[in-house]
Amino acid sequence: MRRMKPQGRILFAFTAVILCESSAQAETDYAGIARQALGEVIRPGYSALAETTGSLSTEVQDLCQQPSSAALKDAKDAFAASVGAWSKVEILRFGPVTQNQRYERLFYWPDPKGLGLKQVREALANEDETVTAQTLAPKSVALQGLPALEELLYGDGADTLAKGGNAAFRCRFAASIAANVDNIAKEVVEGWSDGAPFTKVYLDPTPSDPVYHASKEVTLDLFKAFGSSIELVRDQKLGKPLGAKPEEAKPKLAAFWRSGLTFANAAGNLEGVRALFAHGGFAQVVAGESPGVEDSILFDLDHAIEVLGGMDKPIADIVKDEGLRAKLEALRVSLKSAGQTAGDMISRGAGLAFGFNAMDGD
Repeated sequence: MRRMKPQGRILFAFTAVILCESSAQAETDYAGIARQALGEVIRPGYSALAETTGSLSTEVQDLCQQPSSAALKDAKDAFAASVGAWSKVEILRFGPVTQNQRYERLFYWPDPKGLGLKQVREALANEDETVTAQTLAPKSVALQGLPALEELLYGDGADTLAKGGNAAFRCRFAASIAANVDNIAKEVVEGWSDGAPFTKVYLDPTPSDPVYHASKEVTLDLFKAFGSSIELVRDQKLGKPLGAKPEEAKPKLAAFWRSGLTFANAAGNLEGVRALFAHGGFAQVVAGESPGVEDSILFDLDHAIEVLGGMDKPIADIVKDEGLRAKLEALRVSLKSAGQTAGDMISRGAGLAFGFNAMDGD
C-alpha cells in the first residue's frame, strides 16, 4: 500500500472537515430553531418582563401617592418580580433590546467603579427635577434602569419612602425610573412582534441584509446567548464576588446585592439558559449527537438553579461561609462542564463556530 503524502493527508483532513460541516448544516433546521426560540423563549420572556414592569410602575406610583410601609413592601415585591423576569431574558443580547441602548438602560452592570451609585446620589442630593420618565432616555444609562431603582428602593435612606414628606423627590425619581423601565420593556415586546423590522430579518434573513445573511447566523446568535450566559453566571455573577478566598471576596461587585436578589438573578439567568436549551432547539441537536446527554445537561442546570435558589442569606454573609462557598464553587465547576459539553456538541452538531467570548461582542 502506498503511503499518502503529507500534502494529501492535509487535503484529505480539510475535505473531511468541510464535508462534516456541510453535513451538519444540511441536517440542521436553522430556520426551525429560530422559530422555536422566538415562540417558546423570546416572546414569552419579554412579555413576562413587560407585565411585571407594568406592575412595578403602578406600585411605585401608588407608593408616592400614599406612602406607607405596606406600599413600600408592595413596590419592593414588584421590583423583585421584575428582576426575576429580566433575569430570564438578560441572556439575550441581540435584537430589539440592543437598539437605542435599551439593554444598558435596563441593566447598567457590571459597574465596578460605582458610577451608577454616584450619579443616583448626585441627582438625589441636588433634587434634579429633570430625571423624569420623559427626560431620562437621553441621560446617562446608569440613571435609568433596575440597578438605579434598586438604590432608591433599598439604599441608604430608602426607609423614608414609607413616610413621604422629605422623601417626595426620591419617590418621584423612583417612579420615573420605573415608568422608563416599563416603556423600554414594552418597546422590546413591540420590536419582536409580527411584522416588526427585526422579526422579519430574524425569521427570513437574506444575503443582502446587514444583520443576518442566513438563518445559520441567527442560530449562532442563539448559541452565543446560551454559551456566554453560562460563562456570565460562573465567572461574573459568582466568581468575581466570591474571590479566590473569603478575605478576597467583593460582594458589592455582585448584581442586586442591595436588594438581596443576587442569587435570584443568577438562577433566573440559568432558567433562561435552560429554556433556550430545552425549548429553543438545542436539546434536539445534542440528542442527535449523543442521545441522553441532553438530559445530563438539563440535570446540571436544574441542580445549579436549585442550589442558587437555596442561598437565602445576603451575599456579604455567604462569601464568608466556607460551607456555602464550597457549594458555589462546586456549582461553578459543574456549570463549566455542562457548558463545555453542550457547547461542543451543539457546535459540532449544528456546524457552528464559537471560539471567542460572545460577551465581548466580537
